[in-house]
This record gives sequence, C-alpha cells and structure tokens, in this order.
Amino acid sequence: MKKFIGWLLIPVWAFSSLARADYSEHPDAAEFIDSMVKTHQFSRIELTEWLSNAKKIDSIIAAMSRPAEKVKPWHEYRKHFISDQRISWGVDFWNEHNVVLQKAQQTLGVDSAVVVSIIGVETNYGRNVGNYRVIDALSTLAFDFYRDIEPREKRRLFFTGELENLILIGRTQKVDPTSLMGSYAGAMGWGQFMPSSYRNYAIDFDQDGYADIWKNPNDVIGSVANYLAQHGWAAQKPIAIRASREEPTSEMIKSSAIVHYTVGPGDTLYSIAKKFGTEHYNLQKVNDLKNPNELFVGQDLTISSDVKINALTRPSKTIAELKEAGFDALEPAPSDIKAFPMKLDAGNKDEYWIGFNNFYVISRYNPRIKYAMAVYQLSELIQNEYCAIKSKC
Repeated sequence: MKKFIGWLLIPVWAFSSLARADYSEHPDAAEFIDSMVKTHQFSRIELTEWLSNAKKIDSIIAAMSRPAEKVKPWHEYRKHFISDQRISWGVDFWNEHNVVLQKAQQTLGVDSAVVVSIIGVETNYGRNVGNYRVIDALSTLAFDFYRDIEPREKRRLFFTGELENLILIGRTQKVDPTSLMGSYAGAMGWGQFMPSSYRNYAIDFDQDGYADIWKNPNDVIGSVANYLAQHGWAAQKPIAIRASREEPTSEMIKSSAIVHYTVGPGDTLYSIAKKFGTEHYNLQKVNDLKNPNELFVGQDLTISSDVKINALTRPSKTIAELKEAGFDALEPAPSDIKAFPMKLDAGNKDEYWIGFNNFYVISRYNPRIKYAMAVYQLSELIQNEYCAIKSKC
C-alpha cells in the first residue's frame, strides 16, 4: 500500500518522460521538422537524428515548476549582484582584456566598464555559464513544459523559435547543434545570449572564423558591445543620475498640460484617463472637479502629460519637463536631454533616479529596471577601482 501511495505522489510529467524520451517521436516534432525542411532546406534525416538525440531534462521542468520567488526589493537585489568579490573580478577581467575592451569601445562606442559589468552580472565573468545542452533545454521547454505542464502558447512558440535558431547556428557556424551548452533556459556563453540573439548580435571579433561566445573572451566582449550598439547605445553619453522628488501640486500638473478634451456621450473620468494613459485622480486634480462622477457632454477637460515612474520605455520627457513634474536632477544634466524617472526601494527610504537613453539600452539585455541599475552601479564601481589602480582612465 505504501508503495502504491508513493507512485501517486510522483508528478504527472515524470511519467511522460518515461513514455517518451526521444523527441523525434514527439507529436510536435513532425510539424517542426516539416517547417525546417521547407523553410531552410535541412535534411529530414539530419533533423530527426538531432531531435532523437535531444533529451527531456526533468531538472529543468522542476526548476521551471517552482513557485516564483518573492520579488526582491532593490536593496536586496543589489546585494546579490554587487559585491567586493564581483568588483575585484571585474577589475581583473578588465586588466586581462584591456586591449580588446579598448577596441570594442573605439569601434562600437560602448563603454568598457558597462561591457565588463554585464559579463559580471550574467555569468560572473564566465564562471557560471550553465551546464545544460541547449538542445535539451529548448526541446524540454518547447515540446513539454509550455505545451503540457504549463500550457502557454506564446512561450511554446518562443522556445520553438529558439530551437530553430539553435539549429541554424549549427549550420552557419559549422558546429554540431547538439554540442552547444548553456543555461536551463537555453541562454549561451559568458554573455548569456539566446540563440536568436546570437544570430542577430554575436560577432567574430577576432576574425578567426567563429563567433565563440563560450570560450573566446574576444568574441564575448565584441558581441556584448555589439548588442548594446545595435540597440542604440550613444557613445560618451550619461546612463543615469540621482534625483530628488517633490510631490507634484495641481499647479505643477497644470503647467505640463498638453491637450484639451471635450467630453462626449458615455465618457467617464475613468474612460478618459485610460484613453490618455493617465490616472483619473490626476484629471480630477488638474480640472478642479469636486465630484469625479459628474461630467457633462461638451465639458472641456485639460489633459496633463502624466509622468510615470519606472515606465521602462525609451525616454520621451526632457529634464526640464521632469523638473516641472517634481523630479530634480541632483547632478548636472542638459535641460533638453530626454530621460525618465525611477524609484527604488533602498530599505529605510526610497531612492529616486533619472535614467537616460543608455540606461534604457542596458534594459534591452534584460527588461527590468533593477537589472539595468545593477549593471550601471557595478560598472561605476569597477571603473572607479580600475582607474584608481591605473591612476588614470
């Protein structure tokens, strides 16, 4: 009886791994193979061989099935990525690869400190690159996890597309696609490029015939710098500066007004606010409305240019406009430069920052403000230490 109960406690996905370990026999494999043959003229025999070689990895499913961790506030997140050890290793990495970093900065325009910092945050300078075969990770996620275990069609299609890109890497780089290693999500090399990012942004920086982001620091540095450059990095421009915030008054909100709106049939303050991407209480404040539920057809409303905090989009407000909304730059910055405001939980208080285009570009690597801020702050600390040792920069 105890043995029977033990079997009942085994997750359902464990049985499917016993029933089907060969991905060439997966129900979706025929469609995938047909697409690869038709679109890219691959050999059906070769594709079948690669998929039959791919293995379902239960530890990946277990990792993806874990309950999501509580979102860490900034002051805890920062500790995970910024430490004396990581700064020291970053300085060592810069010293060792200074010539290549200089070349990347000169040819691609990206600051050496930021390239070093991203490699440090992603894999601790190549120390933690993942030990899964990428074909196993992508097949597991595309054909099992996001199909049967946690059905999410967009994610299934995403990882199927990454599997397609992995096989295309094998062709263009003349490597066996079943030999490439990475994380349990399929990210590869010191810079943790997904296969699609590899195909779009990885470069053979030392021109030896192969863009090797797994073992060749030259290509790692060039590829990370190229990724940022292709996403709009602006050379010699600021990334972020500290700011303070004054709670906006109704006068401040009014001063940033950009448009007027005439109330129509069926309009409510909530529907109008949604239409203009603002909040109903801002409309109530700027229009001095006693009762937000009492609008009349033909009424003229002032719509303010609401400044959103932590909206990770390409900067659209100037420093001057942010100042009008209550955000004061604590460091010098041109009044006409485009920026966006951020608020971070520093533990016993909130920190306010103003981010510029280059901060947004860093976030294209990982679309989270805390990630981009960790990269930025680590880059500053590494650069300060490196320059102090060199007595110049």
